[in-house]
Amino acid sequence: MNVLTSVRAARVQGADLGGRPGGVWWLSPLALIGLVALPTTWLSLAVADERYRVLWKTPKSIDLEWTLWFTLGLLLFLGGALLPQLRGVRHVPQWPALSTGDLRLLERAATVLFRLTIVGYVAFLIAGARAGLSPTLLLTSLINQELYDLGIRDQLGTVPGVTTMTQFGVAFVVVTGVLMIANGRQRRYVRRIAVVLVLALVRAFFVTERLALLELIVPLLVLVVARMSRTSRGARRATFLPVVLLPVVVVVFGAFEYSRSWVFYRAQGGQSFPTFIVERFAGYYVTAYNNGAIRLLHGEDAGLPNDLWSAFWTAPGIGSMNLFERLTGVDADASYTTTLTQFGNPEFNNYSGVASPFVDLGIVGGLVFFLLAGLLSGALHRSLREARTWGLLLYPVFVLTMLEIPRYFYLGQGRATPALLALVAVALLVNRGRRTRTGALL
Repeated sequence: MNVLTSVRAARVQGADLGGRPGGVWWLSPLALIGLVALPTTWLSLAVADERYRVLWKTPKSIDLEWTLWFTLGLLLFLGGALLPQLRGVRHVPQWPALSTGDLRLLERAATVLFRLTIVGYVAFLIAGARAGLSPTLLLTSLINQELYDLGIRDQLGTVPGVTTMTQFGVAFVVVTGVLMIANGRQRRYVRRIAVVLVLALVRAFFVTERLALLELIVPLLVLVVARMSRTSRGARRATFLPVVLLPVVVVVFGAFEYSRSWVFYRAQGGQSFPTFIVERFAGYYVTAYNNGAIRLLHGEDAGLPNDLWSAFWTAPGIGSMNLFERLTGVDADASYTTTLTQFGNPEFNNYSGVASPFVDLGIVGGLVFFLLAGLLSGALHRSLREARTWGLLLYPVFVLTMLEIPRYFYLGQGRATPALLALVAVALLVNRGRRTRTGALL
C-alpha cells in the first residue's frame, strides 16, 4: 500500500513539474541573462583590438575594469531575480485561470488595441503616399536591393502621437496570446495576429526596422512556450527550442542584412556572405559593450539620466521642447554621435543596456538598479507561472528587454511606452473587475 502511494505521489509530482507554465528553464531571468548578457560581456573583452579594427572599424575601448563592473551588475540582477523564486511556485491546475469576466475584458481590450495599431499603420500609409512612395517604387527597390539607399524611413517621417500607435501592436499580441492560451486558436485571433505580423514584416523590410517584427514575435513566443509547459511532453519539447531558434534568428538576421548592408560590403570583396553575417551579428553585441565603455570613458556627463528615461525625454510635447537639452545643456544624440565618431564607429551605434545604468546613475546607482531590476523580473516570472495578471501581461515584454539588454535598454525607449502603458492599464482593469465581481457576490 505504501509503495502504491509512493508511485501515485511520484506521478503527481511529475505532472506538477511539467504543468507549471513558464517553468521551462530558458524562460527564467537567470537563463536569459546568464546565457546571453554575461557571455557577450566577456566576449567583447576577449576580442583583440586588431580584430575590432578589422571587423568593425573601431578601436577597442572595453577593458577588464568595466567588464568586471558590468559582470557585477549582471550578477546582482541574477541574485535579485532568484529571491522571488526561493519560496517556491504555487501550482495552478487550470492555468491561466481566467474567469469569463476576465476573458470578456481581455476580448474588448484586444479589439481596441488592434484598431489602434491599424490606425498607426494607416498613418504610415498616408505618409508614404504623400512622400511619393508608390508600390511600384517599393517593389523595384526591393528587387534591386536598394532599400537602404532609398532612405524610406527619412522620407516617411512620423506623425507624433499617430504613427506611434503601431506600437500598440505589442500589447495587442500579448493580450491576444493570453486569449489564445485560454480559449484556443480561434480564427479571429489568428487572423488579427497574422495581419499585425504581416504589417510589421513590411515595416521591417522597407523601413529597415527589424525590431518592429522582433518585438511582436518574442512576447508571443514566450506565451506559446508557457502554454507548452503545461504538459510534461510539451515542456520537454520547449526545453530544446533554443537549439532550433538560434539558427533561425541568424538566418532571418541575414535576410534583413542582405538588402541593408551586404549590397555595399559585397562590392568591397574579401569574404563570403555567411562569414559576413556571423561577424555582423556578433558585432552588434560586441561593439555595444565597447560603445558603453566609450561613453563611460569619454562621454559628456549630462547630470540627468537619459538612457533609462529616454521614453520620457522623447515623449510627444517633451521631445519637441528639447527639455533634456534645456535642463542639461547637452544634446544627447549629437553628443553620442560625436563621441562615437572620435573614439568608435557611428555605423555600430548600439549603446549597451548593460552600460546604461552606470552611465546614467554612476557605479553605485547602476549596481542598485540591476538588483532592483532583477527583483522585479524575478517577481514577474513567478507571477507568470502562478497565472497572475501582471506576469501574464508584462513578463513577455520583460523577456524581450532581457534578450536585448546587451545592445540597448528596450523598456526605456519611447517605442515601448504605448505597449507598456496599455498592458498596465489592462492588468489594472482585470484586477478591478475581479474585485468588483467578488464584492457583488458578497
